[in-house]
Amino acid sequence: MKNILVIDDEKLISNMLKVVLEDKGHSVRGFSNPLEGEQEAIHNNYDYIFLDINMPEKNGSEITQTIIKAKPDSKIIIITAFPTEPLTLEALKEGAFSVVEKPLTLEKILNLINGNIMEDMNE
Repeated sequence: MKNILVIDDEKLISNMLKVVLEDKGHSVRGFSNPLEGEQEAIHNNYDYIFLDINMPEKNGSEITQTIIKAKPDSKIIIITAFPTEPLTLEALKEGAFSVVEKPLTLEKILNLINGNIMEDMNE
């Protein structure tokens, strides 16, 4: 079982990930407010953090930087429809673990959390 945090301003995405991952036996917390999610990531331990890149108030790249500064070993997975956009590339430079492209599929998500990173990145 993995302990997973989801930060996405789209409640539908956050709720979908929560339901699907909990159904697979994982513990999941979801936040639609990026600032609250950032604080949760800093003050608690998670195996993976799914983080949307484009959000109001603070983008995923900025949040990645803050989390990595506080917890350098964090495994942040960026969620985006545009994996080559500058903010996504910046988040990877800041220390994000991987990127998963929207539309999200169960296979992509499970590949990431089960350690099958290369399979996902070669799709």
